[in-house]
Amino acid sequence: MRRVRGAAGAHEGPASPRGSVTAEFAVAVPAVILLLGFLLGALSAAVCQVRVEEAARAGARAVARGEDPGTVAREIARVAGAGTEHSIDASAGVVTVRVSTAVPGPVAAAAGLRAQATASLSREAPP
Repeated sequence: MRRVRGAAGAHEGPASPRGSVTAEFAVAVPAVILLLGFLLGALSAAVCQVRVEEAARAGARAVARGEDPGTVAREIARVAGAGTEHSIDASAGVVTVRVSTAVPGPVAAAAGLRAQATASLSREAPP
């Protein structure tokens, strides 16, 4: 005896498992996409934070070497990217550079997240 798809006796109708699989898939796909979006946003924020920390260290090294403020600003922008804000405090032979920038991404922008870092070094003595 051969069964034909959709014939009486096959699991069709209101209690069909095929409909429940479709419903589960329809709920799971947006949840997975949302989770992936949050994970990518977190990764982007982490990379941005590392770049800002590197920029603060590079800026502090440049100031400690005696570079002019324009050179320091270019070095910070080169490492952390355009749109980065920085401040320099040089007192008592110690240079402190603070760098800050907005974290990229729509979720971070909506939350107003910023990556910030500070680096301090002693000034180098002139030769």
